Amino acid sequence: MERVLENHEQAVLSAGGGIVSEAETYNLLLSHCFTVWIKAAPEEHMARVVAQGDFRPMQDNKGAMEDLRNILNAREPLYSKADVTVDTSGMSEQESLSTLRRFVTA
Repeated sequence: MERVLENHEQAVLSAGGGIVSEAETYNLLLSHCFTVWIKAAPEEHMARVVAQGDFRPMQDNKGAMEDLRNILNAREPLYSKADVTVDTSGMSEQESLSTLRRFVTA
């Protein structure tokens, strides 16, 4: 990430949700970038992963949804440090993109 930040004045970085668990990297992101938390309900997170063909979150794990809720709840204070939060729950991809554009181009 440091190399990207050093070599590009403007860039879009898509970081996975676990980035908040890496304090040094997350703080670098927060201090050098305009950050957006793309928030969604746990059920939507799971549905999006499955729609991409990744069934691992639920495979042989009846408690997967509860695990996901716990992870999201634990990370929420860290996610909320983002400059902007966009809750995409119930939005189509196009609606989410339109909402994101309003914040990024403002």
